[in-house]
Amino acid sequence: MAQRPFNRHSIALRAALLASACIAAPLFAQDQADPAAAQPSAAEQQAEAQEDEIVVTGARATQRSSIDVKRQASVILDGIVNEEIGALPDNSVADTLERITGVSADRFKGNANELSVRGLGPTLSFSTFNGREVSSAGPDRSVAFQQFPSELMSGVVVYKSQQADFAEGGVAGVIELRSLRPLDYGKQRIQGEFRGAYSPKDDDVIGKDGLGYRANLSFVDQFDTGIGRIGVSLGVQRQDQPAAEDYYNTNSAFTPCNTSNGAGQNCALVAGSPDPIYFATSSRVFRQNTTRELRNAALGALQWQPTPEIDIAIDGQYSKRESTEDRNILSIAEGLRALQPIIIGDGTDYSENALVKFRGNSNIENQLELRQRDETYVGGGIAASYTGDRLTVSADASYSDSHRTETQKATRMRSSRRVGYEVDYTTGVVPTVTFDGFDITDHDLFLASAANSVYARNRFATDRKDTIWAGRLDFTYEFDGFIESIKFGGRYSDHNRTNDNARNNDRNTLIPIDGQSPAQLIAAANANCRAPFPSKGYFSASETNVTRWATFDNDCLFRTFTGSDDALPYPTDGRDPSDIDVTEQIAAGYVMANFRSDAGSVPIFGNVGVRYVTTDITSTGFRQEYRITIDTAGDSYVVEPDPAGTLVTNIATGQYDYWLPSANIAFDLSEQLRLRLAGYRAIARSGIESFGAGIDLNPTEGTDITNIVFNATTGNPNLKPLRAWNLDASLEFYASEDTLISAAFYYKWLKGTVIRAEEPIPTEITATTIVDGGAPVTETYTIFPVAPANDTETRHLYGFEITGSHAFDYLPGLLGGFGVSGSYARAFANFEYPDTSAIGPYVDPANLIGLSKHVANASVYWEGSGLSLRAFYRYRSGYFKPNSGTNREVRDTHFVNLSANYDITKNIQLKAQALNITGERDIFYKGGFDSITEVSESGPVYYFGVRFRY
Repeated sequence: MAQRPFNRHSIALRAALLASACIAAPLFAQDQADPAAAQPSAAEQQAEAQEDEIVVTGARATQRSSIDVKRQASVILDGIVNEEIGALPDNSVADTLERITGVSADRFKGNANELSVRGLGPTLSFSTFNGREVSSAGPDRSVAFQQFPSELMSGVVVYKSQQADFAEGGVAGVIELRSLRPLDYGKQRIQGEFRGAYSPKDDDVIGKDGLGYRANLSFVDQFDTGIGRIGVSLGVQRQDQPAAEDYYNTNSAFTPCNTSNGAGQNCALVAGSPDPIYFATSSRVFRQNTTRELRNAALGALQWQPTPEIDIAIDGQYSKRESTEDRNILSIAEGLRALQPIIIGDGTDYSENALVKFRGNSNIENQLELRQRDETYVGGGIAASYTGDRLTVSADASYSDSHRTETQKATRMRSSRRVGYEVDYTTGVVPTVTFDGFDITDHDLFLASAANSVYARNRFATDRKDTIWAGRLDFTYEFDGFIESIKFGGRYSDHNRTNDNARNNDRNTLIPIDGQSPAQLIAAANANCRAPFPSKGYFSASETNVTRWATFDNDCLFRTFTGSDDALPYPTDGRDPSDIDVTEQIAAGYVMANFRSDAGSVPIFGNVGVRYVTTDITSTGFRQEYRITIDTAGDSYVVEPDPAGTLVTNIATGQYDYWLPSANIAFDLSEQLRLRLAGYRAIARSGIESFGAGIDLNPTEGTDITNIVFNATTGNPNLKPLRAWNLDASLEFYASEDTLISAAFYYKWLKGTVIRAEEPIPTEITATTIVDGGAPVTETYTIFPVAPANDTETRHLYGFEITGSHAFDYLPGLLGGFGVSGSYARAFANFEYPDTSAIGPYVDPANLIGLSKHVANASVYWEGSGLSLRAFYRYRSGYFKPNSGTNREVRDTHFVNLSANYDITKNIQLKAQALNITGERDIFYKGGFDSITEVSESGPVYYFGVRFRY
C-alpha cells in the first residue's frame, strides 16, 4: 500500500523535534555550566590572553565564524563563512547552502541545485558572487548553484532582510557567494585535494565501475613590494564522476476519465455517468540513465594595496559542466487506450481519483536518446576603493555570462502488435506491470514494420545565453554622533538573454535508402542493432518487476534509419516564434544612514534608507506571416501560416520604476541578547523569458467573418515584478562564541506574481488575405495574442525560524569534542496556482512554487586527536514544482550525509564522505498523493581521499 498523506505530518513533526533537540541542547548546557566560567572577569580574560593562543579549526571553527558573522551583521542573515567550508560533506555550494536556516533545494541528478529561501521559490531570490549579480543558463533567473564547487568557496551568506545599498531583485532574500581575498586572508597557503568517488548505481551499469573523482588545487600568498602589498589567489577544480539514475515517469498531462472500455478506444469523461472519475495519462515509461558529469572550474583574484588607503582587486570565475545522458526507455506509449480501472482512490486508502490498479492495451516501445548538455559560466570584475579619514569611495565593474547548449539524438523501435497489460501501484510508487503473452526482453517482438512506427531525430534543443554587464559607485562619509555615516551611490546593469529553441531535424516517417524499403530497414535494424540491457540493478530499491527489457543501440538505429551518422543536420536557420532576445537595462540609486547610540540602558544600531530603481525592457521576437482565407457565402474563415511568407520581426517594450524604502534596527538587550527588527519593500523580477516578443499562431477556423479570431500566444515585456512589503524580527542569544540560539519571524505582503493569469496584447499586423478565391491582397489587422499577466490580488507569506548551535568543549574527556547545530523553519502562504490541465476542475489549486511548509536540518560533530566526524540530516516537506504548465507536487524528502577527516600530520589529512546514505528517492505526483507522475533513484555516493596543506 502506498504511503499515506497523513504520515507526512508525523514525519514533519519528527523532523521538527530533531531540530528542536539540537536547539535545546545549548540551553541545557548553559544551565549546567558554572556561571563564573561562562562569564570570566576582565582580569581573567587578560590573563588568558597572555597564554598561548588556542587555534580552533574544523567544524567548530566553521560554527564559530558563522555565529560571529551573524552577530556582526547590520541585517538579519545566516551563513557559513570559513576557509574550512570545503571540508563539509557537500558536493557543491548548493548542498552547503541547504545547511542554512530556511534554505531548501530542488534536486537535479541527485544533487541540490536551485534554492528556495523562506518558502519562496528559486526565482524569487537574488544571487550574487562577491556582491555582483550572477547570470543564469536556466529558463528563468534562478542560478544553478551546482556549478560552483564548495572546495573553492570561502563563504555563503543568505541575507534575509534588506537595506538600501543591496542590489534589488530578491523578495525571498539575497544569496551571496564569497571567494577568498588574498590580502584579507593574510597568510600563505598551498592546498590540494583528491577524492575518489564511488556510485553503486553506476557500478550496476554494464561496462562501468562506478568510479570517478574530484580534485582541486589552490594557492594563496601575499607580497610586500616597492609598489605596495600584493596578494594572489588561484584555485582550480576538476570533477569527473558518474551520476547514473533510474526513472519512472508519465506524460505531463493527466486526463479525467470515468469509462471502462477494453475494446480499444481511449478513455473518456462521460457527463452524468455514476462511475467514479480517475486520472489517466497518455504514456508511462521506465527509463534507465547512464550519465557522466564532468566539471572544470577555476577561481582567481589579484589584490593590490599601493597605500593603506587604496585597495584594488581583480577577480574571475570560470566553470564548465558537461553532462552526457544516455537514456534507455521502455514506454507504454498509448496510456489512455482500452483502460479498465480496477482500483480507484476514494480518499481513504488512496488519494481521490488516483488510478492505482488498471488494465490497458498499448504499443510497447523501446526509445533511445542521447542528451548532451554543456554549460559554461564566466564571471569576474574589478573593484577599487579609497578610504580617507572620513570619506570612503568604492567602485566596481563586473561581467557575468552563462551559456547552455543541449542536443538530443533519438530513435525508436516498436512492438509488432498492441499488448494487453496490467499496472499495479499497490506494491509501491514504481508499479509492477504484467504483460499479456509478451516478453519485454525479447528483441524479436519489437518489429513493427510501418514506416511511421519508428523515428530518427537530431535536435539542437537549446542554445541559451545570459550576459550581465554591471557597474556601481558608492560613497560613505562618516560622522561623529548618533548618525555614524551616510552612504549613497548607484548601480547600472545591462542584462541580455537569448535563446535559440528547437533547431530540430526529425524523420518521423522512414523513406527508402539504397533500394531498401522502410520495412526492410526496420528488419535490418532489429537484427543488427540489438544491445544488452545496460544495468543489472535497475530500480533495485523499488518493488517493481520491470527490471530489464529488450534494448537497441541508438547510434546503430540512427545510422540504419537515415543512412549515415551525419544525416539530419541541424537547420541553418533556426529562427522561430519561441526564440528569445530580451535586453533589460536597470538603473538604481540609493541613500542610507547608519546610526548607533550607546546612550540609555539599551544600545541600538542600524540603518535607514531608500532605493530607487528604474527598468527598461526591449524584446525582439519573430512571428509567422499569416494567410486568411475568407468564404463570404458561408460566413467562414481559416487562419493559417502563409506558406509563401517569411518570418517577421516583432519588437515589444516595457518599463517600470519603484521606490524601495528600508529600515533595520538592532537592540542590545544585554551583552548576550540582541533583538533585530526590519521593515522594507522589495521586488523580484518576472522570469526574463516571459518577456519574449515572439508571436506563435495556432491555425484556426471559424464563422463570422466580421470577427476573425487569431488563436495566438506571446510573451509580455510589460510584466511587472513581484512587489512585497516585509516585516522581520529576530531574537538572538549569543551565550558564548560557540553558542547561538535565535528565533526569527517574518511576514510578507506580496502582489504581482504571475499565477497563470492572462491578458490580450493588442498587436497590429499585416496578413495575406484571400476572399472567395480571389487574388491575394495585404490587409492590416489588430490581433490580441494571449500573454501572461500579473496577479492583482495581495498574497501573504509568513513564518518563523529557530536556530541553535553549541560546542560541548567544557565537558570532560571525549565528550568535550562534541558539537551540534540545527534549525527548523515553518512557512505559511495563501497563493493559489490553478491547474490549467483537464484535471483542473477536480483538484485544489497549488500553493507558491517551491514552498515547503516544513524545512529542518540537524548536524552533530565530534573532533579530537586529529579526527573529525560529522553527520548531517536534511528534511524538506512536499512542495509545488510545475511541469509543462500543469501542477505537480514533490513528496517529502530526507537526506543524510556523513563525513570523517583524520589529520595524519599537520599538513596531510585523510577524508571520507558518504552522501545520501539512505538512498532517498525523489517522488512527484499530480492530482493526488498516490497519482504518481515521476520517481527517480540515484542512490548513495561515497568519497575517499587526501588533502595536503602547507
